Amino acid sequence: FERRHGAAAGAENLLAKALQECPGAGVLWAEAIGMAPRAQRKTKSVDGMRKCEHDPHVLLAVSKMFWAERMLGKARDWFTRTVKLDDDLGDAWAYFYKFECHHGTEDQQLGVLERCVRAEPHHGEAWICLSKQPRSWRLKTRDLLPLVADSLSIPV
Repeated sequence: FERRHGAAAGAENLLAKALQECPGAGVLWAEAIGMAPRAQRKTKSVDGMRKCEHDPHVLLAVSKMFWAERMLGKARDWFTRTVKLDDDLGDAWAYFYKFECHHGTEDQQLGVLERCVRAEPHHGEAWICLSKQPRSWRLKTRDLLPLVADSLSIPV
């Protein structure tokens, strides 16, 4: 909340306290990786992977980090790991699809879409936000995935 409203210093302080109290919370580590300055992201991602190596949120944050650094092969591998670990995380599918729309072939985009349709994800902050809107109540996964992907920003 603080970061979205321009209080980055407050967000960093709260995040540091939260990580001390809940060192195994993958969502917090994912946020820490995303908030870290570019030069410190790799270190944060290693720390996050040590603390919660099997958390899909941390894997997704690492995937986005590689995408931001233009390491496209590694990003694709990490996106694949993320959706294999938790195929119910719609945000991971949406970021993976957006990645393939920007850097992949049509076959790769279709492959991600088909795998997502088979998985039928139901979780993730952006996924839930769009899927629960009244205008989306009849949408199937095939139609929802591109909408969620369009709503996400490209990692920087």
